[in-house]
Amino acid sequence: MKVVIEKNKLFEGLQRVFSVVPQKPTLPVLANFLINLSSGRMIISGTDMDMSITTSLDCMVEEEGSVTINAKRFLNIIRELPEGEITLNIENEKVTVEFKQGNSKIMGMLSTDFPPVKDSIDGVSVVLTGENLFEMVDKTSFSVATERTRVSLTGVYWRISSDNMIMVATDGHRLSLLERKVNVAADSVSEAIVPPKALNQASRIFSSEEKMKLEKVVIGRGMILFDFGTTTVFSKLIEGPYPDFRQVIPDQSSKKVIISNEELSAAIRRALVLSDIRTHQVHFSLSQDKLEINTRNADIGGEAQESLSVQYSGDPLTVSLNASFLLEILRKVETKEILIELETPASACIIKPVVKEEKGEHLYLIMPLRLNE
Repeated sequence: MKVVIEKNKLFEGLQRVFSVVPQKPTLPVLANFLINLSSGRMIISGTDMDMSITTSLDCMVEEEGSVTINAKRFLNIIRELPEGEITLNIENEKVTVEFKQGNSKIMGMLSTDFPPVKDSIDGVSVVLTGENLFEMVDKTSFSVATERTRVSLTGVYWRISSDNMIMVATDGHRLSLLERKVNVAADSVSEAIVPPKALNQASRIFSSEEKMKLEKVVIGRGMILFDFGTTTVFSKLIEGPYPDFRQVIPDQSSKKVIISNEELSAAIRRALVLSDIRTHQVHFSLSQDKLEINTRNADIGGEAQESLSVQYSGDPLTVSLNASFLLEILRKVETKEILIELETPASACIIKPVVKEEKGEHLYLIMPLRLNE
């Protein structure tokens, strides 16, 4: 097997695939790239068995064939090469990388040892923009559960119809919801619980320097495929059902606060330094046009107190929240002011951006901590 290709083109392709290669593979071959050479194309694949990425590169193929190569070592070899064309010679699974000043050699493995990699699936095909996908993933996926006690919560719920998309993520303590009213070329309403790793990988490919266009998303039975033309991301879906998230979102809250996002974020960061390292508990006390933030940490003998001006005319109320969760939410809200809706010290707290034009529902929910925690 023999191929001639530009060093930078090969390096960029390897980087796209490398992120899916497991650091601690269950099988030795999973630490490898699968490389196929045919018809003027180099096709590079990687997988962790649940997810795979495949990318296709134009090149000069002189002899067709396939091989698997240790991903980390091969990527490092190509990274350090000088600019220009390089030649790969592959014979009996030994890969020789030839460049102007010399060559590097590395042993590969038989391609037949590599598990099958999907580059197409049957299912509902959806055409949407990468911008919409990237925004929705960025503003929701951070709220998924990391513990696997409820497996469905470790994924992002994604519902697509012809006129809107909605993504929801929750770990039982907080919830992120984003809806976008868009014209989506969808054959029917589709629902899926998608692993955040797959969504983040698809977003990463779209937002990379190459700015690949998302051509379509295919949602099949138990699997999903993101098609960027020359690159595809395949992933297994998480089995449902997803809990009815609407049940935990209050229909209305009588106490509404409008506050500067920047001022609140800064105050929370200062309080977080002295909060309990386990609960990150901070108390928020509301009164007429004022929010008082305070925290106390008996373990280190620390405490903090701060007052902020807000727009609020309701009854006094004190609620205790996880400041770390709240700060993470505020980073995802891009408006200068935010709206906070509350009802009682024990009811869910809703955070929304203050916007003039609504592109669809966008809210965050955080459950309060007990005041005596």
